[in-house]
Formats: sequence, structure tokens, C-alpha cells
Amino acid sequence: MRRVVASASVAVLFLACEEKAKPTLAPQSRSQAVVAAGPPPVPAPMPTPPPAAAGSAKPSQHPILCAQQLGKPAKDAPKAALSRAGESTLSEKLPVGPGHWTWVNLWAAWCVPCREEIPRLKSWETKTAGERVSLKLAFISLDDDGRQLETFLGQQPPTGLKATYWLTDGSQRKTWLEEVGMKDEPELPAHFLIDPAGKVRCKQQGAIDDADFAEVLKILRGERGGAGAGQNAEGTHGNPH
Repeated sequence: MRRVVASASVAVLFLACEEKAKPTLAPQSRSQAVVAAGPPPVPAPMPTPPPAAAGSAKPSQHPILCAQQLGKPAKDAPKAALSRAGESTLSEKLPVGPGHWTWVNLWAAWCVPCREEIPRLKSWETKTAGERVSLKLAFISLDDDGRQLETFLGQQPPTGLKATYWLTDGSQRKTWLEEVGMKDEPELPAHFLIDPAGKVRCKQQGAIDDADFAEVLKILRGERGGAGAGQNAEGTHGNPH
């Protein structure tokens, strides 16, 4: 009888040890159960920015050539002789006089925008040759390095810029530019227009583009600032004399 009781006690102890050895699993909460059983979460879409309002961005406009300048009192163009570079085809003074306007271009061989607009300006002179009042060009270099200037001119094709007036650095340049109302070191390229009466009617800073040619024709035909002589007010129409 003792053996049976002892055996039963050993069996009970063995079963108790096995129960203690089993790991106890923590119960899942309701939220954990739902997440585990449901599909994976879908990321929220990125918000779409609102479209730009119509007309909020306006394209920049090219300024009108010689705007609000042609009808104002004007200075006489300088009459002093100028230095020259390149082929000896230029007179000592600017080509100013009756029958044409003179477009003066201030440039330098080191100035990339200056070099790029030279063909455009030369084409304008050709296009206006048949006008009753034509356009003549005068290029004036502000180069400090004469060798660089001569090298550039020597490399130009036959139809390119082979000769130029030249304002050397110093008192000549300073005095000449002061006479036309410009500082002695202007930002290049720069331009000014001289009417047939020898008056500086317009100063233009920065590069020009093809859209400016229409305004050039208006000036030559007297539709802006005078009948080819700069004598009428800006925006009026006059009859040539």
C-alpha cells in the first residue's frame, strides 16, 4: 500500500513540474488582435498643391527702345577726334550729319554680349539703307588692352567688324563719355543715338535684341521723337522737311 501511495505522489510531482515548465503566453489585447488579423495599412496619399492662379506670373517684357527720351532736351554729340583700331577706313570723327541717324555702340573685345550683337547691328545698317533717313553705325571700343582688340578685329570675316573707334583708358575716355552724359566706366554693351542735327537723343544700357529694330524704323521715319531730325515730341508724327 505504501508503494502505491508513493508512486502516486511521484506522478503528481512530475506532472506539476511539467506544468511549471510550460511558458505562459501573454494574452493579446483587442487592438493587437485586430491589427494582426487585418490587411497591412495603406500609406496616406501626399496632398496635391493647389494650382497657380491664372495670370499670377507675368513674363518679363523687353523695355521699349529709347522710351521717354527722344522728346527731351539733348546734348550735342562730341566733336573731338577719336583714336582708331583695325583697318584704316574710318574718319577721325563720328559720322554725324544730315540724312541719317548715328547709332553709337560702346563695346569691348572681352565683352561676350558685345561681340554677339555686332552682326545684328550691322544687319540693321544694311536694312535701313533704302530709308529716306538711314542709320549709320559707329562702334567705339573701351578696351584697355590694345593687343587683344587688334587680335579680335584681325580675326573677323570680311563682312564682320574690321575697324572701330577706340577710347583709350584715361582722360580721353573720361572727357568724351562725360560729354554724352555717361560715366567713364559704363556697363557694356551700351548705346546712344545721335540725330541728324548732331544731338544725343537716346542712351540705352545693356544688350539689344531683334524686337528693337521696329522701334529703330519708327525713329528713322519720324514716327517717334521727330521726323528724322529729333525735333518733334516723343510719340508724335511729323512730316519731313
